[in-house]
Amino acid sequence: MKNIIITSTDATYGDFLINHWLKSLKENVNLTNIDILVLDYGLTNIQIKKLNKEPVILKKCVRNGHVVTIRFRDIYNFLKNNKYDQVLSIDSGDVIFQSDINHLFNENKNTFRAFCEKKAFLNFNNVFLKGYFDSKNIKNMKPILKNRFPINGGVILSSANKFKQLAKEIFTLVKNKTTYGPDQVAMNYVLYRDGFKELSEEYNTILCSSHNFYIKKGIFYLSDGKKVQIVHNAGGYSYFRGVNNFGYGPNYNTERKILNFIMRNLSFLKRKIFKYV
Repeated sequence: MKNIIITSTDATYGDFLINHWLKSLKENVNLTNIDILVLDYGLTNIQIKKLNKEPVILKKCVRNGHVVTIRFRDIYNFLKNNKYDQVLSIDSGDVIFQSDINHLFNENKNTFRAFCEKKAFLNFNNVFLKGYFDSKNIKNMKPILKNRFPINGGVILSSANKFKQLAKEIFTLVKNKTTYGPDQVAMNYVLYRDGFKELSEEYNTILCSSHNFYIKKGIFYLSDGKKVQIVHNAGGYSYFRGVNNFGYGPNYNTERKILNFIMRNLSFLKRKIFKYV
């Protein structure tokens, strides 16, 4: 049975998906047994024409909320009607591939796999609860999330059956579906409640919070010299992203060293204030 890589995009990030995300995926990952699903939340006609020439399944979706949440409704509906073994759900507007990650589909197949940000600037006690979830759900979520390091939702693997249920629960849990962010809280709640296998940093190197990378000729490496396999220039907003001119190839990627220094030290202070273990 095939595996599938699922991502979502709109016109704003469509060019990056085509020219960097998809290009790096095709050049580095063995796609023999992998389908690629792109959920379309408003691509331009030109972008659609380009993607129709690529080895992807392009699915037009209704944009009646924030993409980060409503994508889970559409992932659930797709997986309900299509059979796959394993699913990789991954961001595409700020991610590139640098190595073949095919082996991840065959490891720890019966649980969720994701990277836990132990250096992230976030605490669930104070974000995305009131106003985004029903009070009865908040009561269940708070003790599970208390003093937890955030699991980054930009790269998540699981069996198709597990991911289908995760997608359904996230979409159901998030009451306010118009805002960036609460989907990640719901995802963390489910994974901490049900259990997950932690991926190493090379499979989701988050540039704004990592202390552990350098760039040489546009390629990202960990401090031990190992090439990063999945690079994630996360941040939500451009001024929080750790690298300028982010992309795939030797002419891209300049580290924002001052910003990264500030973000890393803010993360350290935040962990001390909230007494993360």
